[in-house]
Amino acid sequence: MASVGRTFTEDARRAQIIDCTIRALATLGYRQASMAKVAQLARITPGLISYHFGSKDELIAAVVAYVVKLATDLMVPRITAQKTASDALRVYFETNLEFMRLHREPLLALVEIITHDRNGPYSKQQETALTDIEKVLAWGQHTGEFRDFPLRPMAIAIRGAVDAVPGHLLNDPDLDLRGLAVELSTVFSLATRRAP
Repeated sequence: MASVGRTFTEDARRAQIIDCTIRALATLGYRQASMAKVAQLARITPGLISYHFGSKDELIAAVVAYVVKLATDLMVPRITAQKTASDALRVYFETNLEFMRLHREPLLALVEIITHDRNGPYSKQQETALTDIEKVLAWGQHTGEFRDFPLRPMAIAIRGAVDAVPGHLLNDPDLDLRGLAVELSTVFSLATRRAP
């Protein structure tokens, strides 16, 4: 179904432009991914990009929204389907790293955006990510699965561990993400669980 106020053709063109922007960001970097370069990849004029997005800022915001939706569509249903907070935390790591494995270019594009536009459209997503982790941690404390600890520092540690992975992935494209997910899950299972 087309978005409100846009035709299917316009939605398809916007999707093409977003895809080409992701490719440009992932391969050329944030500074080199100009609207002219994106237009060249999409085989359209820069004016057509401006028609659909208005400015580079609007285009970058659309890329962030697309990548975040891609990640949340993969992760959220699987995390919320878990019956325990411990399992939800394990699946949090598994799905984050699965996203990185399956969607390398969108991941690299997002890293470029975060690195070069710290106050841009992704900055609010970071707070949402921390709040979501805190909910899982609070759930585990409520059920007695997790020990008593301040939620925000633990959420920052968990998010920090996940956010460290893309940098390693750039240097080691064959990094074992499945194995890393198991190790991260084990580390934070030990860090959060209540002592016997």
